[in-house]
Amino acid sequence: MDLSKTMSLLVHISRFVAFAFVAGMVLTPALSSQTAKVLIGDACYNELQQREKRTLWSYVAERRSDNHVFREQVIETVEVPVRHLLAVDGNPPTSVQLKEENDRHQELLNNASRRRAIWKQQDNDEKMMAELLRIIPEAFVFEDLGKEGKSERIAFHPNPEFKPKTYEQRILHALDGIVLVDLQDKRIARLSGSLGTRVVFGYGVIGHVEQGGTTEITRVRLSPGVWKTSAEKIDIDGRFVMLKTINKHQDESRTGFEPVAPNTTFAQALDKIAKIDRSASSKD
Repeated sequence: MDLSKTMSLLVHISRFVAFAFVAGMVLTPALSSQTAKVLIGDACYNELQQREKRTLWSYVAERRSDNHVFREQVIETVEVPVRHLLAVDGNPPTSVQLKEENDRHQELLNNASRRRAIWKQQDNDEKMMAELLRIIPEAFVFEDLGKEGKSERIAFHPNPEFKPKTYEQRILHALDGIVLVDLQDKRIARLSGSLGTRVVFGYGVIGHVEQGGTTEITRVRLSPGVWKTSAEKIDIDGRFVMLKTINKHQDESRTGFEPVAPNTTFAQALDKIAKIDRSASSKD
């Protein structure tokens, strides 16, 4: 396994636990562990079906990084997403920041092979997530904690009898936490999890991921059968020999979701951003 890819997937794995339990869960108080396992198996199957649809959306993201708050318009495409800077710390982006963004966009627009490479990595990530979905029922034990409002509260913990085979499975298997499931739509409403143990690779020679890393994910219903992540906060620390220190501290919220036409390309999304900017300029 390429260690650089392993590092890039750490955040994806943290997010992934939320998706792993999505759909197909009709819970009642005091479920037996065996019944919960069957329900989780159904949830994983349904999530696999949902992920194959890959609908496209646009939204406004607000992310906190390096003591700054960045507000961006994001448009998903069939290639790579377009992220357009709207504000930094509440102020309009500078001409220098906009030029840097435009240069990045133009470089991608004129480099089809680069776009394909990014898409391929995203597709590989999706395949890896599908593989992890299939092990969830065996990798964890589940405990029903009763209702909370219109959701069911479920605890998940590593199954001591499960033997992970890959770096990704080992990181996933170290997570435990709480998930809230919306009972009307049978979808995840909120999840919080943490790494209960320090995950060591190659007896520590290759690297490790520190105990205590956390993930918090909130999801919102957009339409029947469609839920998207509206907020995520991820804190993971560790070290790989080839990659030095790993620091993944991500805090992002998303609002204003709007559907994007199927098959929207990177170029079309850039055109849409340009039209939005022209419209905003004409109103000033």
